[in-house]
Amino acid sequence: MRQHLFKSITFALVSVLSTVMFTSVVQAQTDQEVTESRLKGVEFLKSQQKEDGSWEYEGHPVGITALCTMALLENGIPVNDPVIRKGREFVLKESDKLKSTYDLALAILLLSRVGDREDKVQIRRFAARLIAGQTTTGGWTYSCPLASASSLNNPRARPKLGTSPGDNSCTQFAVLGLWTASRSNINIDNSMIGVARRFVETQNEDGGWPYAMPKDDKAEPSRNSMTLAGLFCLTVARAAKIRSLQEEQEKEGESRASDQKEGETLVSDPIFAKGLEMAGKYAAGINASSARYFLWSTERVGVLLGLEKLGDTDWFSRGASALIKTQKEDGSWENSRGKLADTSFAILFLRKANLGSDISRMLNGEPEKKFQIYTQAKKPEFEKLEDAVTAAKAGDLIRVNGDGPFRIPHVEIDKDLTIEAGFGYSPVFVYTRGRNKLGLRARPERDPNVRHILRVSKGTLALEGIAFEFDPPEVGKEIPWAAIVVNGGNLKMLNCTISEQNDKGMAAIQFLKPTDSSITNCFFVGGRAAIEIEGTGKQTVLVDGSVLFSRKIFSILKSSGASAGGDINLNISHSTIQGEDVFDFERFVKNIHVKSDHTAYKVDNLGLSMLSLKSSKENRSFEGDGNVYDVDKWLGMSGKADPGVTDIKSWSRFWGNTDDDSLEETISFVQRRPNNSFNHRYKPEDWELSEDSKVAARQYDLGVKSFNVGAGLGFSRFRSSILYNEWKQKQVAEAK
Repeated sequence: MRQHLFKSITFALVSVLSTVMFTSVVQAQTDQEVTESRLKGVEFLKSQQKEDGSWEYEGHPVGITALCTMALLENGIPVNDPVIRKGREFVLKESDKLKSTYDLALAILLLSRVGDREDKVQIRRFAARLIAGQTTTGGWTYSCPLASASSLNNPRARPKLGTSPGDNSCTQFAVLGLWTASRSNINIDNSMIGVARRFVETQNEDGGWPYAMPKDDKAEPSRNSMTLAGLFCLTVARAAKIRSLQEEQEKEGESRASDQKEGETLVSDPIFAKGLEMAGKYAAGINASSARYFLWSTERVGVLLGLEKLGDTDWFSRGASALIKTQKEDGSWENSRGKLADTSFAILFLRKANLGSDISRMLNGEPEKKFQIYTQAKKPEFEKLEDAVTAAKAGDLIRVNGDGPFRIPHVEIDKDLTIEAGFGYSPVFVYTRGRNKLGLRARPERDPNVRHILRVSKGTLALEGIAFEFDPPEVGKEIPWAAIVVNGGNLKMLNCTISEQNDKGMAAIQFLKPTDSSITNCFFVGGRAAIEIEGTGKQTVLVDGSVLFSRKIFSILKSSGASAGGDINLNISHSTIQGEDVFDFERFVKNIHVKSDHTAYKVDNLGLSMLSLKSSKENRSFEGDGNVYDVDKWLGMSGKADPGVTDIKSWSRFWGNTDDDSLEETISFVQRRPNNSFNHRYKPEDWELSEDSKVAARQYDLGVKSFNVGAGLGFSRFRSSILYNEWKQKQVAEAK
C-alpha cells in the first residue's frame, strides 16, 4: 500500500505521544539559543534540496517540498533566494495530477506565502480539489478527486462526496489549506460547517479528540496532536462563520456590535473549553520525547489564540527546550521516516509561525475605542489618536484596532513612539483641520504648523501598517502640504501607504532637520514629491523595498537658514520608481551621496537637476549595482541636460564606473499608470514587471516584491514572516 506523507507521525509516533507524559520541569532557553537552533535547522534543510528543487520523501515529493520551502520562508530565507524559487517551481511542475490531501494543503500554503499573483489560478485549482475531497463526515481522507476550479462556482459540477470517515490529521491539513485559500476569495463556508459538526460530535469524554472517528459507537483514545487539531479546526470554522456574517451585514448596510468578542465566546464554549483544558494537560507533558508534529500543532493553536500558556504551562518554553535538547549535530530532528518533516515542524515551532493571523481580528471583535496603548499595564484605550499620543510615555506602542478612516488633525510627536496597525486591521489616517495652539480653528493657508497629518519634533516615530490618504481641503491658494513632517528626530516607516488623488501637490514626507530615517516596504502615490529633504546638516534616508510614484521622487531643498547644508546620504535598494524627475537637487546644497541597488527606474528625467556644477561631480557621488533604467534624459544641472551623458555607459563613466553592473532597458508594469495620474485605489502589485517586459526574467532581483509592500495585506504578509522580527530587533538595537 502506498505510503502517505506524515503517516508514521499520525500512527506510530502519535500513539507513542499519547502514552509518554513526563512532568519534569524543562528549563526555558534564551532567545539566542532559540535563534541559533532555528538557523542550524534552516541550513540543514537547505543542504538537502535536490538539483530539481525538491526534497525527497517517499510518495510525497510535492508535499515535503512545499513544507520545507515554507519552513525556510517563515524562517527568513527571502522569496527571491534560489532555494525558494526552485522549491516553488518544482511544486508547480508536479501539480497537474496532485490528489494527496497533505500535498494539496501544503502547496496552497507555500504558493500563498510566496504571493505571486500568477499562482492564484493554481491555488483555486488545489482548493477545488480539497473542497471536493471532503466526506459526508466533515473530514478528509488521504486523497481528493481531480475537481476543476470551475466547480468552485458550480457546486453541481463537483464529484459526489465520499462517505469515508477520514481522519483528523488529514482534516486539519485540509482546513489549514482551505482557510489560506479563502484569502483568494474562495468560499469555504459549507466546508467549515461540516468541519465544525465533525469535531462537536466526536469529542471524547476527557475533552480530547482521537485520530479516527468512533467505530460501532466505540471511541478511540484521545491523542495530543489530534486534540490540538480539533481546537484548531473549531477555531477556523468559527472564524469562517464570523466572516460570512460580517459580509452579509455589510451587504445589508448593518454594523457589527462593537462589544462582540468571539474569542471570549469561543473559549467559553463548553466543547472548546473542555478541549482546551485537555490541551493544557498535554502541554504539561512536553519533553524531549515529544514528537515535532505535536509541538507544531500546539504552536499553531497557541499563537492563533494568543495564549502564552495552555493550562498552567508555558508551552513555548517547554517545547523550545525540548527541541534544542534533541537537535542533532547536523541541525536536524529525526523520526522513523527521516529528518525533513520533523526539522520543518521544529523550526516552524521555534519561529512561532502564525499561519492564521487574520483570524485574530474576527475573534477579538471591534473595540469601541480604537487607539490602545498596548505597552502600558492596563492597556488603556482612547477614541482619538491625539489623546493616546498625549497619554503615551517614551517608548510606548499605540495599536490601532480599527480601519477608520480616522480624521487626524496635525498631531505632534515629541518622544520615542510606535504606532502600528492592530492584527487584522488596515487603518487609514486622513487629514482634517483641527485647532491651532491657541485653540482656534486651524488656518493652513496662514499657519505652516497645521499642514500635515503627523509631525515629528523629537524622538523616533515608528509607523507600521498605516495608510495615509492625504486630500486636504480647498483653501484658495497653493500650500506646501506634507503628509508627514520630520522637524527633528527620526522616522522609521514599515509597510505604510501614502496617497493623494485630489492633486493638491503634497510631499509624502518632508525632512526639515538632520535625521537618520528609513522607509521600508512602503507605497507612495502622488504629490509634488515623494520625499523632500532640506539640505542642512548630516542626514541619512534609506528607502528599501518600496514603490515611489510621484512627480519628483527625491527633492533636495536649499536650507531656509544661513547654512548651505551638506552630507545627505540617500540609500535606495530593491525599489521601483516612476515619475518625472528622480534626483532633483538644489545646486547650492553640498555633499549629496546616492547609493542604489537592484532598483527599477521608469522616469522621464533621472538627474536633470542633480549636479552642483556643469559637467562636474563636485559635491555629488553615485554608486549603483544591478539597477535597470528606462529614462529619457539622464543628467544635468538646473534642468539642462549634460550632452556627455546620454546612456548607461556614459552615466556610469561619469560617476567613475560605479554603475557598470546596471542596464538600460524598457520597463513595463502589469498596469500602465501615466505620470501625474494619482489615485488612492492604486495597489503595489500594479508595479510588478509584466511578462512581456524585457527585464521580466529579473523579477526576483529587481524592484519590489509587491506582496510585501504597503499597508493592509502587504503588512499582514510581512508581519507573519521572520523578516518582521528582524526589523523590530533592528529598531530596538538602534534605539540603544
